[in-house]
Order: sequence, then C-alpha cells, then structure tokens
Amino acid sequence: MSFTGSAMSGAASLSPAEALAQRVSLLEEQLDALDAALAAGAPDALDAASTGLQQALTETLRAAGQPDLGALDPVLQRRLMNARTRVQGLGANVQRAASSFERTLQVLLPREQADTYGALGTSPAAQALKAYR
Repeated sequence: MSFTGSAMSGAASLSPAEALAQRVSLLEEQLDALDAALAAGAPDALDAASTGLQQALTETLRAAGQPDLGALDPVLQRRLMNARTRVQGLGANVQRAASSFERTLQVLLPREQADTYGALGTSPAAQALKAYR
C-alpha cells in the first residue's frame, strides 16, 4: 500500500496530530493485514503485508517526529503503544518461527559428521605421541 495516494491527499490540510492519527490508523490496518497473512500462511500476502507494514511504520515515525506536533492526546498515545506492542509481538513470533524452522532443517538435513579417524590427531594421546617423533 502506498501512502502517497488518495488516503494521504488531504494530509496537507491536517494538523500534525491529525496527520499522525491518520498514519496510526494506516499502521493498524497494516498490522491487521499482516496478522491475516500470517494466519493464512500465504507467502505472497505475507510479503505484501510486510512491505505495507514497513512503509506504514516509516510514515508513522516521520509524522511522529514533526517538531510542531505538540502533546499527544491520551487515546492516540494508547493507540501508538498498542501498535508498538503488536509490532514487538510479531517480531517475537517471527523469531520463534525461524528458530523452529532451523530446528526442523537440522533434523531433516543433519550436518556432516567428521571422519571417523579425523579426531585422532587432536586427542591428548596423539599430542603426547607427537613429542616423540
């Protein structure tokens, strides 16, 4: 989803706080889209939702950094905190999924074992015998 289109066309006439609230709404929509894509297990939808979320986060951070923003209304602060918590939760879920995937790969494709006699040259006995050579 591009934020330069019609959804943001009226942003110039909005106050910084209203523009931020609009961006937070888009961020929440992208989080919902990513949740749905994860639940569906659709790679294309997941990729599109991830890209949309990244753009929404960028735009929200840009809007939150405006110098003339002023004090945030408590409802908007709560929405921002909820969005942050959701993003952190998604990050944790992705890390767990990647870890699970890595364990599955290790079971299916075990690493090659060293040669049977390869470790003999590094044993303490082998090191002691080298002293007499």
